[in-house]
Amino acid sequence: MTDTVYLIALVFLPLLIPVLVIAVILGRGSWLFERLKFTLTLHEGRGLAGQGLLWVSILSPFLYFLALGAISWSGHSISLTSDGLKVFLSISAMPLGALSLSLPLSVLVSRMHATKQTAKQISITQLKNNVDLFYSHRKELFSYFGQMAEVKYLGCLTGKFKVHPRVHMVFFRGKPEDGIPLMNHEAFKDVESELYEARWELDSIIRDVNSQLTYDLYIANFCSTIYRLSQKLGLPEIYVELAENSVLVPTKLDSKEEIKLLTVGKTTDEAVAAYRYAKDYFHILCDFAGRKPDCEKDEEFKYLEMGEKFRTVKEEKVIERLHENEIKQAQENAI
Repeated sequence: MTDTVYLIALVFLPLLIPVLVIAVILGRGSWLFERLKFTLTLHEGRGLAGQGLLWVSILSPFLYFLALGAISWSGHSISLTSDGLKVFLSISAMPLGALSLSLPLSVLVSRMHATKQTAKQISITQLKNNVDLFYSHRKELFSYFGQMAEVKYLGCLTGKFKVHPRVHMVFFRGKPEDGIPLMNHEAFKDVESELYEARWELDSIIRDVNSQLTYDLYIANFCSTIYRLSQKLGLPEIYVELAENSVLVPTKLDSKEEIKLLTVGKTTDEAVAAYRYAKDYFHILCDFAGRKPDCEKDEEFKYLEMGEKFRTVKEEKVIERLHENEIKQAQENAI
């Protein structure tokens, strides 16, 4: 039983003692387990002398040397002679073998620490490169739109084609640490759907397809669609500048409480100009993203996107009529 205890002590104590001592000296944490974990882990942010494993790799072989030597040298006395040295070497093969492990183990720890530091440096460099790529992509978006000159739409709205910072965040997904962001297809499809709705609504209003629904279509649908588009695309020329030249109309939707909806200007020209600017801006955004926008093939709608045919498609200017009659009446009734 005693020999078994000695054997267990011989095997484990030379390893446990250095670990515990170094954990107390170099370890960090409030609990012994935390300090032990810290000691037995390589930390790329600390120098080699601060690595607990290095000192364990040096001290443990030395303690094994002493423990095995105590057994091997038992019954012998010191003799500083040639014969004494021969006897020492013959009986110290195992203790010296244990001591010789100190050098390769410390070298191994050193190489592992250097490898971990190199991996950390590579990770930092990669992170920096990814961050640079992300912000370079954002900068290129601003630069791309910066090549566009201001456009005067129908003499009533000036499109400046500046990029709101949120546009990049909405239409391109990703984090700086992940590198070049990916295109947000859902956001692009959402704006395409809004543009299609705005074009259909504007056509129905200008041509007065259903006179009984034209007023509601203009106030509750088209104007709201245009302002949603301007917010999603970041176009203050519409939701700020054009809005200042618009009027608030008291409206009840689905028999709910009365709310005030903002018109898109006061004329047909302003409505068409707002739609054209939003569409042109979106198409430039698609060009930058390398995405071909879904083009509508209905030729009957083309007059809304170019030229002045929209002014003559119907003799009466419907939007002007709405402002002079229904909208004016709604405002008077609210007073």
